Amino acid sequence: MTLAIAEAEAILRSRLGEPAKPPTDYVVGFKTLSDKVLAIHREANETRLWFQPPAPPNLDGVRPMAGPSNGNSNINGPLLPLRAPTTLRVEVESGDALNRFLDWYAGPAKVASTFFSAAAIDPRAFREAFARFQALITARSGHAFTDFQEGLAAVWESYKPRLRDHALGLLRAGEWSEADIGSGAILNRMIEAIEIQDSRSNLTNNLVFWQNRYGHANRDHRALLEAASNPKLRRDVEGLLFGLFRGDADEGGTFDRLSELTGGKYPLLAYIFFLKDMDRFMPIQPTGFDRAFRTLGIDFSTLRQCSWENYSTYNQTLAALQPFIEASTGLKNVRLVDAHSFCWIFSTLLKLEAEGSIAKAAGGKDEGRILGGREKSIIAMRLSVENTVKNANGQIVQRILKNKELRMSSADLEKLIASLLDLQDNRCALTGIPFQFLSLEVDKKLLPSLDRIDSAGHYEEGNLQVVCQFINFWKADSDNAEFQRLLMLVRGVEVAE
Repeated sequence: MTLAIAEAEAILRSRLGEPAKPPTDYVVGFKTLSDKVLAIHREANETRLWFQPPAPPNLDGVRPMAGPSNGNSNINGPLLPLRAPTTLRVEVESGDALNRFLDWYAGPAKVASTFFSAAAIDPRAFREAFARFQALITARSGHAFTDFQEGLAAVWESYKPRLRDHALGLLRAGEWSEADIGSGAILNRMIEAIEIQDSRSNLTNNLVFWQNRYGHANRDHRALLEAASNPKLRRDVEGLLFGLFRGDADEGGTFDRLSELTGGKYPLLAYIFFLKDMDRFMPIQPTGFDRAFRTLGIDFSTLRQCSWENYSTYNQTLAALQPFIEASTGLKNVRLVDAHSFCWIFSTLLKLEAEGSIAKAAGGKDEGRILGGREKSIIAMRLSVENTVKNANGQIVQRILKNKELRMSSADLEKLIASLLDLQDNRCALTGIPFQFLSLEVDKKLLPSLDRIDSAGHYEEGNLQVVCQFINFWKADSDNAEFQRLLMLVRGVEVAE
């Protein structure tokens, strides 16, 4: 019996929390409470772990492996200690064996003061629920789910990152000063960032119930509105918001204190934390998410449970779902917001089914455009660049990673990639090999990959070309002209200087 990598990742997330750095297609790594690191090779057929010495005792189901095999360039940043020649590897055959290994390596499962474990996820229950999700999404939209960038998922859920960007533009937290605390300026900006109904950008904030449709007493942000004429409440709320967005305030204490001041309005608090950090915090609608969790076989409830402990477990549970979604869909780098969207879509479809309105209206249009392989590849390249930039901007670890900036919007990057593919006639810029695009039988080494011509430069117009994935891997940080010369020599062609 072999432990599936998705199940191993879920166990590691539940025991150790979020990955130490954003996962790549090849590696996902974690840090223990004692600052030791370990990582999984995501492309292996079995669950294989890299970890730091010493060697473990004999553990049932844990097999030591020869040699570190740790030359993978994705072992970087916080995981860099695993590049040492003393790094060890084991192959793990079951969930129980992995927990035995973690008990030895990381110590028995324990909860830090600001960390709470994910709720348990049963792999079989997830697989059964995912089959039901596929049936419902097909019944509703006419198409099976393929990814979060197309079809019904894109139509229903793609607005959330855009809504957050718009809200942050209204919030302008970088301009706040301590002198603003108590003045009402911070409060007004937060209210603006909540009450979003912008027809020009086709954005409405439905993550918080803020409209006055059913009376002021039912508005999630009622306490914020009332704080405008209550100096003490205003100062308390603004002090907490300043500490959260500009200071170094304890997140758990801030959450629970804001819960007291706002009457435990869970969607409001989750939205505020979503604005702070989309990589760790997600919005919530308790009734809907509880419905999804029940169907997924997850024994966890959020309704009337507005607390830092519950919210932490909620976010950790969404994170633990990421590898299960990846395993079921074949997608790579499923984001926390994608796991959130999966649960919300599933919950909504379950509600429609219960109401007898799941079927598509007769003669109605399909919900969402289905992308071709080239379009999917463009989106995959864009997501890969955004993930690389997020993970490499000037982090100081045991070495300084190159600062890589994306100097255009996501939409402009996709347009630029499409224009480069047209210019290059859908062929690799350095070899002329025709690209293959995402499909069921694709040769991954021939997928297109966005490459910086000058590896010391940024992701910007004039410094980008599209090459085959294996060429990007081979080239790494090499000088572009020198790499071209060497490729031509391999072909027996001498290039004049």
